[in-house]
Amino acid sequence: MRKKQWGKAVLLAIVLAIAAACGNAGHSQVEPGSGNGSANATGSLSGKANGNANGDGTGNGKGNPGDNPNSSTASPNSVSADIEPEDGASLVVWESDGNERKFLEEIGRQYEELYGVKVKVETVPSIDTVGKLMTDGPAGLGADVFSAPHDSIGKAVSAGLMLANDRTTKDLAKNAIPSVVSAVTYDGVTYGYPMSADTYSLYYNKALMPKGPETFEELLEFGKTFTDPSAKKYALAWDVAQIYLVHAFIAGYGGYIFGQDGTDPADIGLNNEGAVEGATFARTLKALFPLNTADINSNVIAGLFQEGNAAAMIEGTWQMANLANAGVDFGVVPLPLLPNGEHPKSLISVRSLFVNSYTRYPNAAKLFAELATNKENAKLRYEMTAQLPTRQDLMNDPVVTGNPDVAAFMIQMQHAVPLAAIPETATVWVPSYAALSTIWNDDKTDVKQALDHMVSQMKTAMETNP
Repeated sequence: MRKKQWGKAVLLAIVLAIAAACGNAGHSQVEPGSGNGSANATGSLSGKANGNANGDGTGNGKGNPGDNPNSSTASPNSVSADIEPEDGASLVVWESDGNERKFLEEIGRQYEELYGVKVKVETVPSIDTVGKLMTDGPAGLGADVFSAPHDSIGKAVSAGLMLANDRTTKDLAKNAIPSVVSAVTYDGVTYGYPMSADTYSLYYNKALMPKGPETFEELLEFGKTFTDPSAKKYALAWDVAQIYLVHAFIAGYGGYIFGQDGTDPADIGLNNEGAVEGATFARTLKALFPLNTADINSNVIAGLFQEGNAAAMIEGTWQMANLANAGVDFGVVPLPLLPNGEHPKSLISVRSLFVNSYTRYPNAAKLFAELATNKENAKLRYEMTAQLPTRQDLMNDPVVTGNPDVAAFMIQMQHAVPLAAIPETATVWVPSYAALSTIWNDDKTDVKQALDHMVSQMKTAMETNP
């Protein structure tokens, strides 16, 4: 789901100058909780006392998570000033290659100008950083700050790899999209400094459908005259057995994965009454896309849409660049309303920065993550990567409103639900694909029985691999 993004590089001149920190030392790390580690008040597995301990053993942290001022309320690229980088600090940051890395290199330039602290950005794919830290972190070889998708939080926290975000929680509560805040919060503690988000919406081909549908009933009506399997023309193309997408329908009728907040593996709501109703409605969309799952994949879907053989498709933000490069005249609207009048609840994935609990320089690392995610730099990141910003206070910014397709995704994010970040989420994918494939391919399949079997398989997997 995490695909290459398009974007344009934008360099930002920084006019702030703060007295440089002392000379930079070589990058080295120690165990959390030691004299040079961080003691965290917010429940981090590595915390042993309130406040933050400096690298020289002196504490200047406040010990109250979220009490720091919003970094965007002062000068655009400043950060709250109640802590300073440790003497001799230097930072290593891990991020995927491409425009995402270029953005953090720009933040590194800003940071060095502000603090005199050297920042080295190394290429490690964001989906691999937590796994790499499992071995590199305790050995003192891991990055001080690393990028990762939010659904890796549970695994990382269980392994003691993350310090809690005690810097920007008030800023997030006030200015971030609510589903983003939920995504970077685990067991009541905020860990991530969110940078961007992915979700999915409805693309439509303007040559075939001049206006995006507001309801699925409208789309079903359109399909009665457009869909023609013999001509390989379909009103809607989408990956029909992927729970990542089908969740929008299941949750729109009251189903859920793990509890209402995605944190309770004992409460599986994928076979409750709402889930059954949502999956049943999703199956009615086969009238728009009468193919079996064996003939459906992301390449087929994208090809049908680009060739004008699919009037609409449900896809993520990453397709905007592909379609623009292919010269397709397309538009994007939020997912249409369901027959029950509710908005489909898409899943959202949030890429964030995290602070390694084994860093020797927790203050410096937190200040870097804070700087990278303030309002001004959130806007810069969107300009450089074209990935959706996570801040509500950018929704009315011309950089977003000037692109109606991006604005549609931002609206859909208001109705999104974070992908569960607990380790048990791994048990969802295989059973759900099998169940949803059966439901889609055979209209005689009892939806309730298929979902019951799926949930039973998930529970068995959890018991087998606790």
